[in-house]
Amino acid sequence: MNDWIAMTVTGEGRRDLALDVFHPAGEANGAAVILLHGGGWARGHRSATHGYARALAAAGFVAIAAEYRLLGEAAFPAQVDDIRDTVRWVRAHAEELRIDPDMIALQGYSAGGHLALMVSGTQPGSGHEGKVGGTSDGSGVAAVVSFFAAARLDSDPEAIEMPPFAALLNGGGMEAARAASPVHYVNAASPTTFIIGGTADFMQPLDAGLDLLRAYVAAGAEVEFHYLHSQTHEFCATPSVLPAIMDEVIFFYRRTLTERRAFEDEAKDLNPFARVSSFAELMAAITPG
Repeated sequence: MNDWIAMTVTGEGRRDLALDVFHPAGEANGAAVILLHGGGWARGHRSATHGYARALAAAGFVAIAAEYRLLGEAAFPAQVDDIRDTVRWVRAHAEELRIDPDMIALQGYSAGGHLALMVSGTQPGSGHEGKVGGTSDGSGVAAVVSFFAAARLDSDPEAIEMPPFAALLNGGGMEAARAASPVHYVNAASPTTFIIGGTADFMQPLDAGLDLLRAYVAAGAEVEFHYLHSQTHEFCATPSVLPAIMDEVIFFYRRTLTERRAFEDEAKDLNPFARVSSFAELMAAITPG
């Protein structure tokens, strides 16, 4: 017997998309996380994210393992539009799912992380609406967790001629690579984002992750960054790592999505550094008279 419920995003101009919905095991926190699998955009299955979904459900989240069409079925950026449709579906079914439509997150792995960043970077209010795929109306999310995503496809002309990037870009060269690079869509309205990777990942190296981090900092968007020493691509799928990394991800969601105000209030009550924004303010606050 499955511990998830099969649901469907009805297609308009495309086939229906399958969802595996994991409901909270205990008290719900009102948030939903849409999980996007990896596989180089051409392979993979939503079931690869079930382990992460179970960890999220155990922590009170509605976790949704989502399907998107692979490259053999639909050319990029159809995958971006599929995920937008899933976000719209979750918003439309917020009451049924018992979630707050303003507390929806995207969590993607490798190709799925890339797609999550593309959706969030072009969502309403981004200034990039309409630049990738169809309409972004109604597809806004509040947070993103991106695991070892392809952030800057236009940094290596040789790489884009090889799989899996050649299939994604469909012969479009550097112009297509730039258009498919999430780093170029980061903006001040980007949702709070957690960038995760491994320093030994030759597919999505540290330099690419740092480029993405710098884009968020330059835009003034909220961002966190953790590249784990000596870890390779897809490191988080191993049984020894999955629980620990999901604890970190869940802590991120608690601080930025479900319990942000509580954490802020606690810090202001107990941490004097949280009450000031500069060294000068700190000195003024602690100097008598």
